[in-house]
Amino acid sequence: MASDLSIELREYLKRCGLSESKIAQCNGSTRMYHDLGLYGDIAEAYMEVLADHYRVDLSGFEFEKFFPHEFEGKNVLARVLLWIVPFAGNAARQRGDWLPLTLERIDRAIHSKRWE
Repeated sequence: MASDLSIELREYLKRCGLSESKIAQCNGSTRMYHDLGLYGDIAEAYMEVLADHYRVDLSGFEFEKFFPHEFEGKNVLARVLLWIVPFAGNAARQRGDWLPLTLERIDRAIHSKRWE
């Protein structure tokens, strides 16, 4: 399956810290949040690598559509409670509706240098 990934995409995933064994399980349909479990600061770091290292223009990218924040909550009290009780954060993130961000889309961005 990983052979379906472009060399640049594999390099990107390695640069972000994904292990070889995890990369081997990926294909173009692999979703960053839903399948790889990326969210919050980690997902933000993956997107920063696209912008900083691969010079992808992410001006049209809306993080909130694809990833939950680290402590998802609709107000300050909810975020504080989720921070105090970490397992509640997992339940809160699972209820959200986030668009799938596939590795194929990341690969297109790497090659076109812009978010589409």
